[in-house]
Amino acid sequence: MRLFLEAAEAIDAKLEQGVKVALLNFSSTSEQFSQYVLDELSANLVNSGKLVIVDRKEIDLIRSETDFQFSGEVSDESAQEVGRMLGAQSIVSGSLTNIGSTYRINIKVLNVQSAAIVVQHRSNIANDAMVQALLASGGGATSGGGAAGTAKASASGGQSGGTAAQAATPAAPPAPVYKVGDTGPAGGLIFYDKGNNSGGWRYLEAAPADTEVDVVWFTENTRIGKWGPEIGIGKINTKEIMAEFNKRGGGFDTAARACDDLSVNGFDDWFLPSRDELNFMYGNLHRRDLGGFRNAQYWSSTIITNNRDVSYINFSDGKAGSWWEEMRKKKRVRAARQF
Repeated sequence: MRLFLEAAEAIDAKLEQGVKVALLNFSSTSEQFSQYVLDELSANLVNSGKLVIVDRKEIDLIRSETDFQFSGEVSDESAQEVGRMLGAQSIVSGSLTNIGSTYRINIKVLNVQSAAIVVQHRSNIANDAMVQALLASGGGATSGGGAAGTAKASASGGQSGGTAAQAATPAAPPAPVYKVGDTGPAGGLIFYDKGNNSGGWRYLEAAPADTEVDVVWFTENTRIGKWGPEIGIGKINTKEIMAEFNKRGGGFDTAARACDDLSVNGFDDWFLPSRDELNFMYGNLHRRDLGGFRNAQYWSSTIITNNRDVSYINFSDGKAGSWWEEMRKKKRVRAARQF
């Protein structure tokens, strides 16, 4: 979601180069939603390259040792304590508040030593299909009536400090399992399953057929960059391509922008697939007469030679091509997303 890029940019603007930052917790009613927010913020901050982001494995270790809640409310004092344990100079936390038909996301950055709030970023988010799906997963709880006490959870089954212990939160239902060809959460078709959730995703979903457009890759025949062909890199490729377009002040009505701007059924995390990802779209969907593809050339986000030879795949025969003179010619675009 674009709001997490804006939040990351606000954090980057306030903190100095090389500051070590730990993304600690996000308070919501769903652990999956909280983890999604932290993952999106982390990805955007890492991609900017300005700050040093504490690895999630280190935070998970602290979490296991202290019963630190990632989806519940945590006091600033407790967050500071965990921040010191991680050797972080700043800590990021946030919360989700229901304000009727929308939700308010609040992100704040706290200086570990002084406890001063150095960044406060607020955004509204529509209660759309993706938000509903993430919140419906449950697995977390927010405290009512102010900040929580400590990072260490009480193991007592009775009362502590005159307050009854909270009832155990029901276990979250298992995540749905998809197979190639199934309809995905955004209404498109699953075209790749890597079999595990490493890197925060397992499946690749192709956007619905009616989202396709016919556009150029770029408006100039010029060297622009080099982006890889591998599975799982299309999302990163697209972010870097968009950053290059924005730096140049161009890239309008192009393949990458068409994907980056796309929103379908509340999902706006689409990207221009890499060459290998596009090849799986061709093999797992089009060759099985699924997905409503055309026998036409489709753009990928891959440039592998000369910083301008853009890769595409001809869906009439599955053959890949790349040539810089093709950059300003219109080809089909089918967006993808990870989840």
